[in-house]
Amino acid sequence: MKYIALTGISSQVLKELQDNRIRTLEIRSPHNFYSVHGSDVGDLVLLTRTSYNDVRAGTIGMIARIRSKQVAIHHIMQITEDVFEECETFSTRLQLELKGIARVRKVEENDLGKPFIVEADEVTYLEAR
Repeated sequence: MKYIALTGISSQVLKELQDNRIRTLEIRSPHNFYSVHGSDVGDLVLLTRTSYNDVRAGTIGMIARIRSKQVAIHHIMQITEDVFEECETFSTRLQLELKGIARVRKVEENDLGKPFIVEADEVTYLEAR
């Protein structure tokens, strides 16, 4: 099955998702933001602590269903005597519900600025090791 991959997720966040089955994440990294930007509530994602460039066949991750999604724009201004700077950043808050564990079979698409898509097979906990 094909999944949107969210990479570089901390071990602590993955452990909390595993223990509590539901977890809300705020996605700020550009590659993960692009990946989930076009997603909808109900879509399945694969979360892994493996970095974006290191995902390959055999990478293990957690499958989760998107329960809710919110996109936010943060407007930041810094003012000093000499300088006025402003910038905008985007983030997405996702509430995720754990569905299982999967092993990546193939990286389908990993072009920057587009969703990171992997093909993965769901496995039982013992097979994932």
